[in-house]
Amino acid sequence: MLLEKTLRYLVIAGIFTLPFVCLLVTTSLFFPYITGKNFAFRIIVEIITGASLALALVDPKYRPRRSWILGAFAVFVLVIAIADAFGAYPFKSFWSNYERMDGWVTLAHLLLYLFVAAAIMNTEKLWRGLFRVSLGVSVFISIYGLLQVAGISALGQGGLAGLGARVDATFGNPIYLAIYMLFHISIAALLIAQSGKEQWNSTERTIIAVFLAVISAISASLLKDAGWAPYLVLIVFDAIAAYLIFLRQAYLLSFIIALNTLIFFFTGTRGTVIGLIGGTILALLIAAFLEGSRRIRLVAVFSIIGIIVLGGVLKLEKDTAFVKSVGFLDRLATISATDSTVKARFLNMGIAWQGVKERPIFGWGQENYAIVFDKYYDPRMYGQEPWFDRVHNSIFDWLIAGGFVGLIAYLSIFAATLWVLWRSDAFILAERCILTGLLAGYFFHNLFVFDNITSYILFASVLAYIAWRASTVSRAALIIERRLFPRSALPYVAAALALLVWGGAWFTNTAALAQNRTLLSAITQHQGGIQKNLELFKQAVAYGSFGTQEVREQLAQGASQVASAQGVSAEVKQQFFDTATHEMTLQAAASPLDARFPLFLGIIYNSYGDYVDGGKAFEKAHELSPRKQTILFQLGQNQELRGNFAGALNTYKLAYDLDPNVSEARIMYAAALIRAGDDTRADEVLAPLIPSGAAADLRIAAAYVSRKHYDKIAGIWEARVKASPQDIQGYFTLAAAYYGGGLSALAIDALKRAVAASPAAQSDAEALIQQIKDGTAQIGQ
Repeated sequence: MLLEKTLRYLVIAGIFTLPFVCLLVTTSLFFPYITGKNFAFRIIVEIITGASLALALVDPKYRPRRSWILGAFAVFVLVIAIADAFGAYPFKSFWSNYERMDGWVTLAHLLLYLFVAAAIMNTEKLWRGLFRVSLGVSVFISIYGLLQVAGISALGQGGLAGLGARVDATFGNPIYLAIYMLFHISIAALLIAQSGKEQWNSTERTIIAVFLAVISAISASLLKDAGWAPYLVLIVFDAIAAYLIFLRQAYLLSFIIALNTLIFFFTGTRGTVIGLIGGTILALLIAAFLEGSRRIRLVAVFSIIGIIVLGGVLKLEKDTAFVKSVGFLDRLATISATDSTVKARFLNMGIAWQGVKERPIFGWGQENYAIVFDKYYDPRMYGQEPWFDRVHNSIFDWLIAGGFVGLIAYLSIFAATLWVLWRSDAFILAERCILTGLLAGYFFHNLFVFDNITSYILFASVLAYIAWRASTVSRAALIIERRLFPRSALPYVAAALALLVWGGAWFTNTAALAQNRTLLSAITQHQGGIQKNLELFKQAVAYGSFGTQEVREQLAQGASQVASAQGVSAEVKQQFFDTATHEMTLQAAASPLDARFPLFLGIIYNSYGDYVDGGKAFEKAHELSPRKQTILFQLGQNQELRGNFAGALNTYKLAYDLDPNVSEARIMYAAALIRAGDDTRADEVLAPLIPSGAAADLRIAAAYVSRKHYDKIAGIWEARVKASPQDIQGYFTLAAAYYGGGLSALAIDALKRAVAASPAAQSDAEALIQQIKDGTAQIGQ
């Protein structure tokens, strides 16, 4: 039947489109590296699910066979659904937000994709074709990464090109690119194991050649004004690839592995690098112990020894100029438990464990770690980003999202996959070793970061492949054997499902996409002025989709900036104030356990001079996150603005006592002590910061100026210029302190030292020296 074939080809085409999703960078959307990819994935999955379901309803052969892998994933999604429903903020758990586009809705789409792929991709030829297409896309990604290293294409997150760069290609995050490359290195190795001595046939050569031509054309278009060298490199690359397609498949695949591995290392993602190395060693160890061939055992053993030796050499040479100049080598060589990122990961785990103990069974629901992070905040995390919404460890992330039940369900996916992989007769030893190494590397990667849509897609694809191949060889029963509708009913079933898919896709994506575009427009300048921005914010909120929280947060930040903006009428400022406070109040009510929203609300109130309501909001935020210095600083400033200086001093002291190693806490506490007249205690608090010059903060200067203690300022800034002799502004501040204290000669001397340190400051210094001599200087007064 033509309709049957059309629907089947539609599903296959949709699945073969998924490898290209990673190329999407939608600058017309908020979070361009995230949202476009996720919306595309969801829409594609919704379409292929509808087409696949139509086929499955009329013919059992289009249904997946029973598999422990499919069952484990389905149970996991069901468990997380329960956890989300009874979690701290069910709406966000279900839908997530634009920054992550995760949540239960993404898990549900992954489950649908897993079942569809396992059912419709029913030949080895189809699976190899899918993997080859994905590898072809990875080649383009690698070339794009090389262009970033060369400085021809910009890095998504900024930074300098060259050997020290951390490339991110079309992912916007080196971590996401790293796990993408780990999968493709393993997939290429898998195809090598399967191909043996096979060569490409004429059709395959033609397809590869066309694909290379397209990649080369796109790459060449990016090389405008780049000089002749990049073109030469591209020509050499094409020549090598063209030559290899006439040899064994393994040669071209090995070339792709080398290219992907190079970019993999240029991501500088240490956890994933260790994951790949660990997975490779595991695969080699398994091969060494289980392979009967002595040659294979020797290759495995010597490869492991080589990896260990290279690691040792890198550690020994970590201080050499070469290692320091190559970003990924430097990052690998300096892995240490004392590294700030590593320490933050372990502190995060400690915070998460407190949350797990509070809700051990089904956890807090997805997307709710931010609540746990604030409630059990460790003050030693100050200096890291203030808002963590992930533990950066899959074990703890799923413990938070689904409790121990959710974690067990998640781990059961890996257990079921390994069980099927090693119990089934469908796989040879090399395939088992490679896929086991891939799963180990992927799991280890997730012990330090978290998934994104591309890693989700690749993981689900590998699971579907293993499930399909094992269940097909074992001839496992179909999930439902009997025919549910006659084949003649296919047109009617397809029409009904088309309407259902259209309605589901509309409900799932349309409002969210419109809200996203409107939000991006709302934070962009318009000829109509900020009144237009306010209208767009209101319009974005009105969509009521899952990006509403982010709209409200952007509105809050915008309203705070408008409060002090010049040339904005009082009426417009009032409109921003009313709208922002109303929306943030609603957001705080929607997620009453989250300290972020009352904090934002308090900042708005403070910006507009409503210190009483601001104080109430900050107190609420402090109640929800009692150990977070950021909140205490805002509360202390608010108390000062309300004239409650004793309360402010106690608040700053609390922030300081939480972790005296935080310089910001010392500065704010010391400034409050100075204003309170407690100079002795202020000296004690500032003492550790003075030798390094860190005490030379304008807030400290302002506090001392308010009490005419210019000698104190001079002492602190003398230490500053001694520690940082190139800090020209430091000399001018020092001169102001001396002049304010009536020591004109020392003020002039400080300015002369500024000129000696930087001749460019001569004209300003000489002008100020003359004013000091004339007694007309307005500094230090």
